[in-house]
Amino acid sequence: MNLKQTSGIILLLFLFVGGVGGGYLYFSKVIPQEKAASEETANNTKSVDLLSLRIYYPVGDQLQMEERRPPKRTGSTAIAEAAVDEYLKGSAVATIPYLPRGARLLGIYKGTDGMLYIDLSDEFRRNFQGDVFAEFLLLKGLYESIISNVQDIQDIKILIEGKETETLGGHLFLLYPLKDMVSHEQ
Repeated sequence: MNLKQTSGIILLLFLFVGGVGGGYLYFSKVIPQEKAASEETANNTKSVDLLSLRIYYPVGDQLQMEERRPPKRTGSTAIAEAAVDEYLKGSAVATIPYLPRGARLLGIYKGTDGMLYIDLSDEFRRNFQGDVFAEFLLLKGLYESIISNVQDIQDIKILIEGKETETLGGHLFLLYPLKDMVSHEQ
């Protein structure tokens, strides 16, 4: 081998090692940045996939609105279900002594007449402790939490364990829809 061939081989070797080293540095810097950018986009997408709900809790002698951000759901029945679930969790800032403990949503059904039927567990009735005003605010908060988040319903009817119940705490009749009882709209 002569000097020209040896120097050509050495030059190719340097170029090869330089290319491998440069490629390593490039990909070790660029790929993690792209990965971080895609993770940031995924996190932003997750925040976009949240539903914004207005939940009304009875506090003192009035209703107080809290915004909740559960996972996004589509359809009026699913949004109403999310609103009731959030309502039953209770307020994040205030304690509501007459919010029935252990109450669960069993189902939500939408009638063809625009009536939304909310089926709650018996704990909603059994564990309620309050006077007529507390019962009124509890039902009004539930009503307002649903009406303010779901647009295509006309009225709400409460069921307990799948059946009509005469009253929650002995003061207001649940045999009738809530709109006339708790709303000023007619």
